[in-house]
Amino acid sequence: MALRHTLLKAAANKNMSTYGSVLDRFLISNTSSASSSASASASRTSTASLFEPTKSTTTGCWHPPKYSLRRQAKLVREAALTGQLELLPDGPKTSRLTQRLARFQKTNAFEHTSNEYEYVPKLKASSEIGLSRPKVLGERVIKPTQRMTKHDREQAFRAAMEFARGVGPYSGRAKIFKGSRVDKHKQVRVQDVKAKLESMETTKKEWKLVSITNLFEVHEFGQVC
Repeated sequence: MALRHTLLKAAANKNMSTYGSVLDRFLISNTSSASSSASASASRTSTASLFEPTKSTTTGCWHPPKYSLRRQAKLVREAALTGQLELLPDGPKTSRLTQRLARFQKTNAFEHTSNEYEYVPKLKASSEIGLSRPKVLGERVIKPTQRMTKHDREQAFRAAMEFARGVGPYSGRAKIFKGSRVDKHKQVRVQDVKAKLESMETTKKEWKLVSITNLFEVHEFGQVC
């Protein structure tokens, strides 16, 4: 028991020191940078060197951020647990956790919406159960799909489709065409041929006009010679 208590205490205080936690030390040493990045967007150039690489205007070389990705992950994790995530400057770990939290909130909203249309059967008395059963052979019984209205089913299906549209590794990407290059550009070729066939009469008139003009030029050149 004493060993377990010691291990739990060490795990809870592994990021603590006499000067406070890792997040406390970061906020103390970068108070002005963190507060300015959260309030004004004009000072983002000065705080970009904390979590993001910066490019030198004189040499053109990229400089690594002041805090490594491992330290950024530790800071972001502790800030999320203490509710101080908005105090940290922008960075890869901060943006990733923000996206995950937004996706988590969206999932919770979808679950709340789906629970509204979830059918929960109510316990009935034995006398009511006997009334719901068919008394005559061939009598229709209420199906489980008929316990919910058509409007509610359509709304639940629409909410599920809207949720599935923004979930997955390919969300937000353009749909990739699966097939050969000939099949990929087939529709473009068909439209091109259709446009040429529609303008065929105009093309024929232009060719005839050019042929007649060339014929007259050749005839006049022969007479001059």
